[in-house]
Amino acid sequence: MFKNITALYAEDEEVIREAISSLLGPLFKNLIIAEDGAKGLELFKEHQDNIDLIITDINMPKLNGLDMLDKIKDLSPFVPMLITTAHNDANFLHRAIDVGVTGYVNKPIDIRKLIEIIKKNILPIVDKKQLEEKVKEQQEEKLQSAKFTAIGQLSAGITHEINTPLTYIKATFEMMQYDIEDLEDSPIKVNMEKDAKVILDGIHRMENIISSMKEIASSSKAEKEEVNLYGTILVSLTMTHNKCKHISQVYLNGRQFTTLLDKDDEVFMVNVQKQRIEQVWIVIINNAMDELMKNGVFLDRRLDITIENTDDNKIILKFKDNAGGISNEIKDHLFEAFKSTKESSGMGVGLNVAQKIIYENDGTIRAYNEDNGAVFEIII
Repeated sequence: MFKNITALYAEDEEVIREAISSLLGPLFKNLIIAEDGAKGLELFKEHQDNIDLIITDINMPKLNGLDMLDKIKDLSPFVPMLITTAHNDANFLHRAIDVGVTGYVNKPIDIRKLIEIIKKNILPIVDKKQLEEKVKEQQEEKLQSAKFTAIGQLSAGITHEINTPLTYIKATFEMMQYDIEDLEDSPIKVNMEKDAKVILDGIHRMENIISSMKEIASSSKAEKEEVNLYGTILVSLTMTHNKCKHISQVYLNGRQFTTLLDKDDEVFMVNVQKQRIEQVWIVIINNAMDELMKNGVFLDRRLDITIENTDDNKIILKFKDNAGGISNEIKDHLFEAFKSTKESSGMGVGLNVAQKIIYENDGTIRAYNEDNGAVFEIII
């Protein structure tokens, strides 16, 4: 009946608490139970982002119901509040109004009347709140999409401006290599050949970076296409390399990442939305770097990315760091909207949107702790 509502129920009398809880529990998405006002306040603080409704008795030890609601109101002014009471005096009613009680039920409690009051007075408030949150989430997604588009346009202009001089630098340098080869053997020639190799590696690295920037900057197509997931990881690592190189060592299938790795060194073909999947990898890598930065020193930090085929024709990717793991307070809400614990998240696409992208591409994503670190596991 109220399957989208989480309620907090506070009642000190055990018999009443158990009876009402057994009747209300199946009606709600979740019913959080407290044996007194102090415990009710503690549980609200712990779960306040999820609690949609409070039902409480008045006379309770440690902290009475109205005082509990008064303190909760300071934390969350708009949460609906119902009281169960045997009081009928004017002072009590005035205090309840001052606290902001939405409705009340006299004891002994008529469960049908309680349900009717929730339907009439509480459900519209909760539905409105949830609708507002949904609209806010949609607006946030549009904002993130616009932000990513702007970054893409900026990147496209930068890559074009860099690519033009790089083209003639590479061509001129290749001609210079022929001149070096024509020189007579000498220590100077040996040194020039060594220097030429370093320069050529730098040119190839710049080419890979520009190629990755072009790929990320291009319009994010909704259509799926056959792509090599190994290559998408390399693109995302290249785009985050400037951040990673100062924070942690990164390994891809056991090999330390450099921008000189070839996108076709390994092949894991799958039908996905290429640019959107790369956005997901960027989010996960950036999140790992943000956590690794808080722990230890560079040589002790590590991010391992593995990708492999499964026996049932799927591909499994794991991003595993050694940053201490995901805290218990956010682990269960990691992929919910507006649950970020930091002010930025990579390219502006949070884990909630990343999860939706994975679902759109017929995959699953989960996060768990292992070996003093966090693991993000994606199966496509």
